[in-house]
Amino acid sequence: MKIITNNHYRHILYFYELEPSEQEELKDSYDTIEESTFFRYRGQVYDLNNFMRSTDDRFGDWQGYHCDSFFSAVLVKYDVSCEAVKVGLALS
Repeated sequence: MKIITNNHYRHILYFYELEPSEQEELKDSYDTIEESTFFRYRGQVYDLNNFMRSTDDRFGDWQGYHCDSFFSAVLVKYDVSCEAVKVGLALS
C-alpha cells in the first residue's frame, strides 16, 4: 500500500466556516449539521464524522480512514491540539 501526503495539517472547520456554496450543498444531508466538523482536501469538503477509526496495521499510525473507492482511501491523523488534521491518500 502506498500512502501519499505532503505532511501539512489542515484546519478543522465548522459548518459556519464553510463557503456558502459548500453549506448549501451539505445542509440537506444532516439533521444536526452544527455539530459536524469538516476539512478541505483536493477541492472537496470531508466530514470527519464519516471517517472510521483505523485499527489496520497497513495504515500505520494514521488514526482514521474514509474509503473513496475500492482502491483508495483518505487517511487522517489529528495534531496534538485536535484543531487540525494531517491528510493522506492511501492507494493499493
